[in-house]
Amino acid sequence: MAKPDTAAVTAIQGELRRIGVNINQIARALNVAVLEGRVLEVELTYLDELRREMRAHLRSLRDALLGVISYWQVEG
Repeated sequence: MAKPDTAAVTAIQGELRRIGVNINQIARALNVAVLEGRVLEVELTYLDELRREMRAHLRSLRDALLGVISYWQVEG
């Protein structure tokens, strides 16, 4: 993979991680709301599904990048 391609994939991974951080912050806020007695079960379930989906995308991106790197490695 050319260096610009690697940089682009790395940037995408960074953006996905930042989205994940935001999702975790939202989850914490929702959990506080639940502790205060508000029922937000539907929102928490949706957020958990979203978090799992994001993790799956990050794993796929990492695996793809590692596969490409492995393919193009030159044995010396």
